[in-house]
Amino acid sequence: MNRRDFLKLSTMAAATPIVSAFGASNNDAGSPKSTSGSALFRVKPYVQLFDEDSVCITWMTSEKTTGYVTWSQDNWSSKERAWDETDGLLDANFFVHRATIVGIDPKKPLLYRVHSRPFEKFGPYGVKYSAPEETLDGEIRELLPKNGVVSWGMLNDVHERTSIVKRFIPHMKDLNGFCCMNGDIMNYVESENGVLGCINKPFSWVAQEAHLPVWYLRGNHETRGCFARNLRDYLALKDGRYYGAATLGGVRFAFLDSGEDKSDKNGQYSGLVAFDRYLEAQNKWLEREVASPAWKKAQARIVFRHIPFPLRPTDSKGGWKHKLPRLTDMDKILQGANVSLGMSAHIHFAEWYLPIPERPYHLITGGGPDPNDAFLTKCFFYKRKLKIVQIDEKSKKSFDRTIHV
Repeated sequence: MNRRDFLKLSTMAAATPIVSAFGASNNDAGSPKSTSGSALFRVKPYVQLFDEDSVCITWMTSEKTTGYVTWSQDNWSSKERAWDETDGLLDANFFVHRATIVGIDPKKPLLYRVHSRPFEKFGPYGVKYSAPEETLDGEIRELLPKNGVVSWGMLNDVHERTSIVKRFIPHMKDLNGFCCMNGDIMNYVESENGVLGCINKPFSWVAQEAHLPVWYLRGNHETRGCFARNLRDYLALKDGRYYGAATLGGVRFAFLDSGEDKSDKNGQYSGLVAFDRYLEAQNKWLEREVASPAWKKAQARIVFRHIPFPLRPTDSKGGWKHKLPRLTDMDKILQGANVSLGMSAHIHFAEWYLPIPERPYHLITGGGPDPNDAFLTKCFFYKRKLKIVQIDEKSKKSFDRTIHV
């Protein structure tokens, strides 16, 4: 379907608050049998990939609480603690909680337990708690399995049809690395409940049911709405940015934020955006990234961006092609960067594009929000071979191809 027509097919209501109870409480020790008997945990944890040896756990409580994580990679025979701090102060007295775990072994599963305790009073020389600590448990599988295959997935352009994420989770269970949520997961960002219902909750499904981390990339729709400037408050962002890079095994990944799909001067933005300046700074970062040892030594180099990399006008079924100088500058940086594969979204149909002079690498685009157009892209890299499979929710393949990199 045409990307501009998707709203005609959906009357999905705004997301409602997510308040759940999860069983009986447990203490910090022993085997994982967590879960709380109250509604303290508003959103279950999700896991954001930072690198092959680090992830960040994010969750939300219905009251202001403490927030830290204990974790283990030997079935709780031993455990470590992770508690984010800012300027010497351990993060506390918040609704949204994050804990960054550094130093994991990517070849072992990670068990984690989030801990929160609500405050009755937070004084300058002491605090009083209103209830005992409550916990929730989770697990992610080993990021790098023993067979040596590096694997990852991509979903995109859900546009608030969160059931799409739910239906594809069973198809993620042969993946180990992560699932990239490549933008336009929301239509607009207008409220906290919308963010929790459309982003945090589906991401927690991926963590709790598929046992996978995610990497979230903004789409152009998530730059829109009165709450878009608050979106980062509910996410874990590597180095505090919507763009970044990570390594898994022999694969280097770059995740690029393409911003809006129109000029900064477009009247729809009411003079309240500066994506030209933002992309200029990001492009300088990208130049450093593609010149780095991590990029050059990688066996494969994968680049994600919501708005596609260059297409021939005849390639796109909708005849779409970006005309933004800021993205053209980014495309030029990537032309000589020995990219193995580009993975994009935005145009609402799944396709494979062969290399062209202005884009000398293969390009994959994902599907859209219509049930007939929704696809999960899965990639498996092993010994210089990259297998890419794209399936619908019934496992019907759009394509299944292998390239050598």
